[in-house]
Amino acid sequence: MRRTVWTALAWLASMGAAFPGLSAAEAQTSGDPVVVTARPLPARGAIDKWVRDMSVRRSSDEPMSRVSEPLCVATAGLPSSLGKPLADRVLSNAERLKIPLAGDKCHPNVLILFVDDGASQVDWLVKHRPGIFGDLPYSTIRTLRHDHGPVHAWHITAVASRDGDKLVQGEGGFPTLRIPSASRIDAPIQSMIVAAVVLIDRSAIVGRPIDQIADYATMRTLALVAARNDVVDNDRTATILSMFRGTDVPLQLTPFDWGYLTGLYSGRATRRPAAQYADMARSVEKELAAGEKKP
Repeated sequence: MRRTVWTALAWLASMGAAFPGLSAAEAQTSGDPVVVTARPLPARGAIDKWVRDMSVRRSSDEPMSRVSEPLCVATAGLPSSLGKPLADRVLSNAERLKIPLAGDKCHPNVLILFVDDGASQVDWLVKHRPGIFGDLPYSTIRTLRHDHGPVHAWHITAVASRDGDKLVQGEGGFPTLRIPSASRIDAPIQSMIVAAVVLIDRSAIVGRPIDQIADYATMRTLALVAARNDVVDNDRTATILSMFRGTDVPLQLTPFDWGYLTGLYSGRATRRPAAQYADMARSVEKELAAGEKKP
């Protein structure tokens, strides 16, 4: 399955010339001064709820997914003068989170595509390149096909043991996973993001800076987040996930976003969700207290 996914990702990445790009003038915007007004820090309970709401639901014994293999980012649909800085920004964000980078001439496991119509592109992929979706449930793919918003994103995940051992073919051809002894603190498995794909409608990024687009893509690829209207459009702390939900949106990853990602990628990959949420809430609280800073 992983080889099929990599083949599909490489094919999509090679299609960059087929997607007419934006000019540098269209993708940039004037830099107006930003005025930040301090406000009281939210209560820990509120932060914990925001973290839980932002995360894709997991069972009580299933760890949250994160990237563990060296990261390789490819972009298509923009001129190289814009696509390369975008990919470099995502890699820089990942490096800050201590995610290993794959280096040059790598097989992409994160693909950021800019297209004319994401919904129709997903529909085409389902019919002609189904391997790009890996083992995603049909219900998830159906939701992607019927979503007419400007962004379509999905992840392909795999399970490994607590020690990092992967599934192997056992007797009778059934996949087998060797796991260590049970623990009340840690789950016996970890969930790895094998690949991530983000399709963004070109019309939605006109007038937006490349760094803002890259930071949005960072959040959508390095974490399984629920970027729904009811999650990002209410009265809570700012997040880059609101980028396509309104006009007054952050220009970069916010303290909440950095806290969320830092809490996700620090500590053991085998933490159960309850412990993971608590660690992430503490990380968010720390970042909010520190205030805005550039990566």
